[in-house]
Amino acid sequence: MATAHCTNVAETWEHSRFLSPPIKYALWALWLIALGFGLVGVYQRWAWGHLPAGYGSFVPWGLWVAIYFHGVGLAGGAFLLGAGGFLLDWPGFRSPSTLRTVIVLSVAAIIPAFMGVWLDLGHMERAPFIFLSPNFNSMMTLNAWMYTAFIVLAAVCWLLSFRPNSTWLKPLLAPAILFSILFPSQSGAFFGVVEAKGFWHSALLPMLFLASAVTAGCAALFAVRALLGPGDETFQDHGAALRRLRTTTLLGLSVYFVFEFAEFSIALWNPEAHAPAIDLILRGPYWWVFWIVHLFLGGILAFVLLLTRRTIAWFIGSILVAVCFISARLNVLIPGQAVGELEGLQDAFHHERLKYIYHATPMEYFVGLFLLAVGMAVFFVGNRINDLVARRFTSPD
Repeated sequence: MATAHCTNVAETWEHSRFLSPPIKYALWALWLIALGFGLVGVYQRWAWGHLPAGYGSFVPWGLWVAIYFHGVGLAGGAFLLGAGGFLLDWPGFRSPSTLRTVIVLSVAAIIPAFMGVWLDLGHMERAPFIFLSPNFNSMMTLNAWMYTAFIVLAAVCWLLSFRPNSTWLKPLLAPAILFSILFPSQSGAFFGVVEAKGFWHSALLPMLFLASAVTAGCAALFAVRALLGPGDETFQDHGAALRRLRTTTLLGLSVYFVFEFAEFSIALWNPEAHAPAIDLILRGPYWWVFWIVHLFLGGILAFVLLLTRRTIAWFIGSILVAVCFISARLNVLIPGQAVGELEGLQDAFHHERLKYIYHATPMEYFVGLFLLAVGMAVFFVGNRINDLVARRFTSPD
């Protein structure tokens, strides 16, 4: 029965209208819109620097940094599931072409993430210093070098995947998978070691970041696999892969919200306790990010859609998780900065850049759309390169 259902899922999706030309035109339209508005935002960033942005001295990290953490989380989560499935010989993950798709998806998520944090820098020309004169006591340095090691290993594995009898592919995938687990949790540790920020200084934060990375990355991989179809896999294996990714996304959602409930419930257990950062999340100016984007769209609605037996509902649910889980980063990043360490500091000086309340500006959203367009372009080009190189390796000549 399970095998029959897997086959039915794959065949239903393959013959549905969602893989017909209209969906391709819709994706091209989305890319052109994102690129058009994105170029406006990039021009504003280059022409006027940080002046059109909504962040300031007290809240220096905004939407772009959230995109950065979300992007590297997507890359790590997708690679963990996809490469792990190849290593463990799961049905639907055994094909080298599937592994290459996973690697391209990870790179397509991590490149715009790097661009987001680069555009956030005050002196972008100083970015190479983290490699030229590193300080390994810094979490930023450890993260940067870890990402670089991951990309190098992923690139080598991509090349080796064209050689089906390579004895090095699986041994090199193992440390790459280890890095894909480490850098999402290391991102949580990046905040967790900041003792001055009570909301960030939590041992649970690395686990929250890892759980959200696996959940969102798995959802993104489901959406990509569903759109691309079985490729050189059988319908049965493709259906098994979709079911496994859907189940993992459901489990990831459950684990993440259990962790989040534990974090919030402990802080709010005492009715006399004062947790200003959590108050900002639940009742402050950012309430809609938590209640609408995070809890309803990325949580409840996505969970219900993934519980159904309709593949299109799974697809929509996975898109909601992959996109809306950026709110998990925002709900950590912004409230943690919006609470002052010194009482009365906010009232001591008055300036547009000296506010604890942050709202992203149109320029920041436009640059976010540009990063989306870059990610889509990297994935499209990477997939084409996959096909061209695969044909070259399999050609009779």
